[in-house]
Amino acid sequence: MKFNSRNLLIGISLAFILLYIYAFISDIVYPYYLGVNTLSSLLVFKKTASVIPSKPTLNDGWWNYFGTTYYGISILPALIGSLKFDFTIMFASLAISSLVGVSIGFLINYIGGIFKKIIFYIVRVLTTTPYLLIMLLILYVARPSESGIIIAISVGWFPFYIIRYIEVSEYENRNSSYGKLWKLFAFIPYVLTDMGAISGIVVIITYFGFYFKNPFVVDIGNIMYLNGNVNAFVFFGVWWIVIFPLLFITVFIGFTALLSYEIKGVVSNTG
Repeated sequence: MKFNSRNLLIGISLAFILLYIYAFISDIVYPYYLGVNTLSSLLVFKKTASVIPSKPTLNDGWWNYFGTTYYGISILPALIGSLKFDFTIMFASLAISSLVGVSIGFLINYIGGIFKKIIFYIVRVLTTTPYLLIMLLILYVARPSESGIIIAISVGWFPFYIIRYIEVSEYENRNSSYGKLWKLFAFIPYVLTDMGAISGIVVIITYFGFYFKNPFVVDIGNIMYLNGNVNAFVFFGVWWIVIFPLLFITVFIGFTALLSYEIKGVVSNTG
């Protein structure tokens, strides 16, 4: 049997993504596995606390594998718990932006003509502007809340799905042998890439303080922001407070991008 590296990469990437999603679902339906009664009690930011952070260790239980923060919070269970907030925002934003974008794209594609060209040009311009700035402006107006972040990301992201729908439809029209199922399959790489990208944006928004510093929000950005910044953590030698949260979100983003790339290769060879 000939070794197929693409299938191997798809399998590994899918396994990691499903592992993150499994942790996200567990956060919602059974948060007690983290060792706390509620997820929010994991990250109560008490200014009076002055606990020296512990280094990562493999000897004191799985919750200390990534060490602790200045507040004595175990980083690994905190990161797992962060998925409840981060992925809820990500999946909600992705669902809204894709539904709105595909619906508008379908309407524009159906009408066609000069109207389609004009709208397509306008959307192209929108997607080349600093959409993160647009999201932040909308977030400022919508007020800093979970729903505000979802609205901001959805508004900034749906134009991409308008373009994608039109481009996939035109490609399908040029290749009459491609069916409707192929069009649905062709959107999978975009969805996967956006899962990683939007998750990263949520972390950026919370880390830089664009979202209110709610001490009960378990979020990767909040974990990294605890009582300092990257320079302070590195200077005082507590590198794990920054490195592990970065790796945690980077691994997810990386595998969504990798799986998207490999599936796109499969799609391009399918007809």
